[in-house]
Amino acid sequence: MARFCPLFSGSSGNCTYIATAAGGLLVDAGVSAKRIETALREREVDPRTLRAILVTHEHTDHTAGVRVLAKRYGLPVYASEGTLLGMEGTIDTTTEIHRMPDELAVADMGVRAFALSHDAHQPTGYEITLPDGRRLAVLTDTGIITDEHRRILKQCDVVLIESNHDTAMLRTGPYPYPLKERILGEHGHLSNTDCAALLPYLVEAGVTRLVLGHLSRENNTPAIARREAISRLAGSGMAEHLDYTLAVAEPVCSGCLTIV
Repeated sequence: MARFCPLFSGSSGNCTYIATAAGGLLVDAGVSAKRIETALREREVDPRTLRAILVTHEHTDHTAGVRVLAKRYGLPVYASEGTLLGMEGTIDTTTEIHRMPDELAVADMGVRAFALSHDAHQPTGYEITLPDGRRLAVLTDTGIITDEHRRILKQCDVVLIESNHDTAMLRTGPYPYPLKERILGEHGHLSNTDCAALLPYLVEAGVTRLVLGHLSRENNTPAIARREAISRLAGSGMAEHLDYTLAVAEPVCSGCLTIV
């Protein structure tokens, strides 16, 4: 049995817990260690069963709790070489820090990183293989979807994918023009439309569980992101609860998938 729990998701902080019977790992720790510990305990998870932290990139909404968690529980931290460079000076010198290898084995899971397109040093998503061979993926903070992303995601059973903003809300909202252009660019974030366009391809390939994540607090709502995704899937003849399930990870998430 495995568990997949987005604990926090969005512009205010990101952290996803993934575990097997052998222990768990975190993809990012972008809120305080105390909040992450509380979220884990609410799910009856002892933080001492964590085995590693995987970091996607150095922005603080993905790294705010890394230093304290890693030191408190003796957790190794894995990230790309560029991300580790971007985090230099923010992690305690006693913490095990590792450049992400081509493949990592942790808590009976196999982990591979893949490159993303974001305004960070060397951002990555993660593909995680469970002991029974099924796969999960976490892909947020990218401005584009590549053929390599499609190849990886279509092999997964569960995908957490970015649905960051509603383009109209962003364009007419209060953000300064350079920030809007950054978000909309190839090194920014996926819009609801970008995300929704990919979903029929994934479901047709056999991805059955979809989670929309990293929603902007100012330029999106869970209802808008969900509506666009469902509409695009329905237009391809795909029905929720029959062909797929769809969840939206909110800033503080309450759900947790149990994968038998």
